[in-house]
Amino acid sequence: MTITALLALFTLLAIACLTYFAAARFKVPYTVLLVAVGLLLVPVAHLPVFAFLKDFQLTPELLFYLFLPVLIFESAYNIRVRSVQENIYSISLLSVVSLLISTAFVTLGLHFIFQMLGIEIQPIVFLLFGALISATDPVAVLALFKEYGAPRRLSLIFEGESLFNDGTAVALFLVLLEVAFNGYHGISTVGEGIFLFTSMVLGGIIFGLLMGGLFSKLIEATRSNENVSIILMLVLAHLTFILAEVISHHLILGGMEIKISAIIATTIASIVMGNYGRYKVAPHAQEFVDKFWSQFAFMINSLVFILMGLLFSELPINIIDFIAPISIAIAVVAVGRALSIYPVIGFLNTLKLEERIPTSWQNLLAWGSLRGALAITMVLLIPDTWRPEGWPYPYAPKDFIMALTIGCIYATLFIKAVSIGPLIKKTGLDSLTDVEKLEYRDASGYIHAHVIQRLDTLKEKGYVDAAGYAHVCKKLEDIRSAAEKRFKIAHKPSLTHAALHIHALGIERYYLQDLFNHGEINDRIMRRIQGNIASQLDKLEHGEVLGSHPGSVKGDWLDTLTDVFHRIIKRNKEDFFIEKFLYYRAKAIITRKVVKEMAQFSEENVKLFTSEEVSPVIERYRAYNKAAEAQLSTLLAEHKAALEKVNTSLVALAAEKHQHQLLDDLLYRELITPKVHISLRNKLKVAG
Repeated sequence: MTITALLALFTLLAIACLTYFAAARFKVPYTVLLVAVGLLLVPVAHLPVFAFLKDFQLTPELLFYLFLPVLIFESAYNIRVRSVQENIYSISLLSVVSLLISTAFVTLGLHFIFQMLGIEIQPIVFLLFGALISATDPVAVLALFKEYGAPRRLSLIFEGESLFNDGTAVALFLVLLEVAFNGYHGISTVGEGIFLFTSMVLGGIIFGLLMGGLFSKLIEATRSNENVSIILMLVLAHLTFILAEVISHHLILGGMEIKISAIIATTIASIVMGNYGRYKVAPHAQEFVDKFWSQFAFMINSLVFILMGLLFSELPINIIDFIAPISIAIAVVAVGRALSIYPVIGFLNTLKLEERIPTSWQNLLAWGSLRGALAITMVLLIPDTWRPEGWPYPYAPKDFIMALTIGCIYATLFIKAVSIGPLIKKTGLDSLTDVEKLEYRDASGYIHAHVIQRLDTLKEKGYVDAAGYAHVCKKLEDIRSAAEKRFKIAHKPSLTHAALHIHALGIERYYLQDLFNHGEINDRIMRRIQGNIASQLDKLEHGEVLGSHPGSVKGDWLDTLTDVFHRIIKRNKEDFFIEKFLYYRAKAIITRKVVKEMAQFSEENVKLFTSEEVSPVIERYRAYNKAAEAQLSTLLAEHKAALEKVNTSLVALAAEKHQHQLLDDLLYRELITPKVHISLRNKLKVAG
């Protein structure tokens, strides 16, 4: 890379950052404004002083091998397997069936219309365009969903569809690209295409599971060094992608080339890492890991969108002559998306395999299907020299497809993205549910009570004067009153039940994380209890009343694979009852914390909930605590010697953790030098 290319790279990143602040200031979707700025850079880049901006270009290698693995990892790492599993039918149908419907309609629609207009374009060109343009990019949509508070399940379906149709779209595209080069030879070509597509999907899944599992174990082995763990994740994303490509070019079985989808492999490996391996990272590094990948993906998306205008301007075509073809493509793609959503979701709703997806959600799924980096990446994979037989135009099919693709991306960003916010408001999807209204009111009251209590303390100590105290208290009371007036909720036992239990489950989750952070439970226990909490939260948010016992929740497919692996390696029997002991110990601790905090919650917020309303929740958790304590007693009686050692190590661990906290505090307050901190830290070893 030349010095001018580096100058262009960092100049573009600086412009992207300024654009982000401008987007927030003018309340415009960031990606939309970024593309607009990219278009404005086109005439600027032709000025001699700014000509260096054209030296940094989106090459196929840069996009496919460097940028794409990061974008895939960031999305897949943060998606929860359990949530996907609960919506597997809708996500699967949208990512496979809807993709095929859209591809077929775009191909046939464009071929028919262009023939009517006397424009001769070979069907394979439209097939390639149909496959790549049917892959969705939810970056702008999900940002708007978060801003307007769209339902979480709708966001999950959007993200799940995009994540999994990336792999199927690229697999389909590469199969069609093979046909474009080798020609169509009837049923044999169809058979080879089906075999190639199947091997890419299945091979990608298997290879992704292996890589994700392997790197999760490597991270577990390097848990003490968070820097190494983060680097291993970066290596996982790119090594999985590149190795899948290498294997695809060299693996031959029975005379047949076996292809592995690099995108599907990276997706699966990233899901394994995000749902299994992330708990093996040092707890204090987890937040940094999340921010690192979010920032990395943000940077790459920014570069791709801002460079789109420069890429469009460099095409060897007359843009004026392409206005009509691009407009036709935009309309056909929009209709194809609608036809791939409404019948498919209607079929799913009829079968009742999942919770019904309402029409308002279907409208957003159809309208909010934006296009982005992946579509550009696939176009760049088409060789510049490729010409189907009988191609009559001076420009290459790749340039024709690129023009249609960028035109469709611009349309989805400048038309669809800016209208999603008003559409969400119009359909009422940003409205709070009854439970959320109660949570809103309760949170406002809770904050009000604690802030007033804090101000009272400050007033007593003489830190605030009476006039300032009275003025601020009046403002706080106005805020509280406004919250109560905004949501006048009729008293319903079911709503009270839901609100109180959501609060209790939040306490459970907080202290569970604390136990994990301090090394008192392992990742399997963490995942198991988190699954139970998530299951109960889902029931409450859907208006269900919890039973007398939380019960156990069946694990997701990743839990099942982990259990199978542990059976294969034949773990020590002692490990099983120790893990069982730690599980019930964690349950005993978090239920005890809930009882304590819910009792305080009742006392401090009598205006929100009466003690009669809180008491059933407290009694429920006392029963949970009693059951957990009974299990602990049984285990201690059966395995006294082994578990006494475990208890001793837990006490030592607690002492060691507290010592380190005190030592870090002394360093923070500069009561000791860094040299003393390092020297003493190595001596404070109690556990082990």
